[in-house]
Amino acid sequence: MKNPAFGSAMPLQMRNGNESHFMDAIADRVVTDFGHPETFTDDPSLLTVILDLNPLGWYNIRNRTTVKEVTKSLIVFMNAHLSLNNSNRVAFLTASPSGARFLYPNTMSDQKDTANTLVNRGMYRQFRIVDETVLSELNNEFQAVAQSELTDYKSTVSGALSLALTYTHRMLTLDESISTTTASAISTSTNVASNSSAAGAGSTGASNLISMKSRILVVSPDDNDDIRYIPIMNSIFAAQKMKVSIDVVKLGSKDVSYLQQAADATNGVYLHVQNPEGLIQVLSTAYFIEPSLRPLVVLPTNSNVNYRASCFVTGKSIDLGFVCSVCLCIMSIIPDSGKCPTCQSEFDPNILSQLRRSPAVLPRKKRKVDPPNGTPAA
Repeated sequence: MKNPAFGSAMPLQMRNGNESHFMDAIADRVVTDFGHPETFTDDPSLLTVILDLNPLGWYNIRNRTTVKEVTKSLIVFMNAHLSLNNSNRVAFLTASPSGARFLYPNTMSDQKDTANTLVNRGMYRQFRIVDETVLSELNNEFQAVAQSELTDYKSTVSGALSLALTYTHRMLTLDESISTTTASAISTSTNVASNSSAAGAGSTGASNLISMKSRILVVSPDDNDDIRYIPIMNSIFAAQKMKVSIDVVKLGSKDVSYLQQAADATNGVYLHVQNPEGLIQVLSTAYFIEPSLRPLVVLPTNSNVNYRASCFVTGKSIDLGFVCSVCLCIMSIIPDSGKCPTCQSEFDPNILSQLRRSPAVLPRKKRKVDPPNGTPAA
């Protein structure tokens, strides 16, 4: 099966290839001297990858790259992340026109038919499990998109971000509960001991338990800037509260404002890759550094962030608009009902009448003209 939007035949297979050396302009950040660095620990990390499968976006960049090549680079990137720490975790999601879905971890996937065709059985077991599951489920996702009768390809990145943050919260909560249980066991065992110094060492060990870090990587070729603004902003606020960085790899022809805002608000890395032939090199340099170590490394910066908001009524990006004083809903037009479309608060009738009133055009005062004989006019 072949889909012209993705530019590659299915099923996907892992193969060796020579990647061209590519590196975009690093940054315009000023290198400064840091003081004494904080204590950095080798805590496990969760990497969640979101791949946007918008067919229109991939069709527009079909001459530069394909989803097959990008997927191979992402798999290598995830394997490198797993190799840094035995406790590191990865997750892979897709945002297709039919919705957002987890590819890995996926307990419903059947790996029996793909074990001999997709990857080498002699590979490291953790790598092989991830690669087999992602490639198998991604082939199924391609077939579902190719057979779908959808014509309006709307972005579902907001739903994928919500799923990623929910899974991240679950993993962090599970990690916290395990750490709490372990700390309680250590504290109990040290209290039983009669030696006070041993108890002090046990309490120190309990306080130095590891905690999992998390970050999200979004890869999108979609150039459409008209998206569901409210879910995106809610995801950004949730990521800020959870201290989860959102990194963005933009593969299309132009920047997207909501992805720029997501990366800038969460201290992530946003990079517009116009020539993605060497994407693996960009991933291994600009996106491989953990967020806790990024203050010590010169990374790509995005100084031209578009902070334009989207109208809650029309969904279009606007420069000037009206804001509800209760819920901060942004509107480019005044609703006919006189109520906020989000919180249903009633606007002041006097203010509405002033806003809806057409601007008054004052008549222009005529200038007096002197008569032809030169006598001043009376």
